[in-house]
Amino acid sequence: MIAGRGLRFARTAARYTVLLLVALFFLLPIWWLLVASIRPTAETFRSSSEFGLATLWPSVVTFDHYARVFAGVLPRAVANSLFVALSTVVAGILVCSLAGFAFAVFEFPLKRPLFALVLLTFMMPFESIVIPLYVLIRALEWSNTYWALILPEVASGLVIFLFRQFFAGIPKELYEAARVDGASWFQIWWRLTLPLSGPVVAAGALVLFVHQWDAFFWPLVAAPSAELVTVQVAIARNVTLEVANWGELFASASTAILVAMIPFLLLQRWYVRTVGLASER
Repeated sequence: MIAGRGLRFARTAARYTVLLLVALFFLLPIWWLLVASIRPTAETFRSSSEFGLATLWPSVVTFDHYARVFAGVLPRAVANSLFVALSTVVAGILVCSLAGFAFAVFEFPLKRPLFALVLLTFMMPFESIVIPLYVLIRALEWSNTYWALILPEVASGLVIFLFRQFFAGIPKELYEAARVDGASWFQIWWRLTLPLSGPVVAAGALVLFVHQWDAFFWPLVAAPSAELVTVQVAIARNVTLEVANWGELFASASTAILVAMIPFLLLQRWYVRTVGLASER
């Protein structure tokens, strides 16, 4: 019995050791990025050729890079990205939950092909629709506006899929009882199903937020003006054909990572739970 407990302990210790090593492998580049953001420019790549303690720990610490990026366009870019991402989250949760509710509850012509088309939308490379999307935005005179940044990302195929899977798992008797009590379908969605779908709302909000926060190509095409610059575009502007401001690049990238980590740490457990339940149904 003691030998069996020792064997289980050894297996558990080995499992967690492997997981720890894998986690360190993926976290080391991020740690190096954070360290490089507080190194003097002359020290940035000096110890990179030979991996060692000097690579992961700065001998001299400076916050000049952060002072320069926060004195420049980065604060405005962070504010723009937060506004765009949060607006997309609010509008996207409403639109995607309505679409998921319709696919889960109603029967209508071409339901299965339309749902398959929804699934294909989040498997399709965004670059393949940039040109027709830009033509549409320009025809609507939305170029260089927040509308161009927000509206194309409101309907997410992945978030619609998560809502549909959750609503499909709700017993039909609840819908029938609500209809007998005189509730409209909109009231059932708003007062019954949406309050029950808290984990899905959290997971969908995380998906929409991270997607908008990481957006680079579309903001660069649709809203290139300085007033609407987003955080990823601001980061990329630290490197040009003539010069590369590595310190400012690492400082701005570190800031973007730290801001994006806040909603991820708050909502990650609901995201994992929701994706797990959706894959089982």
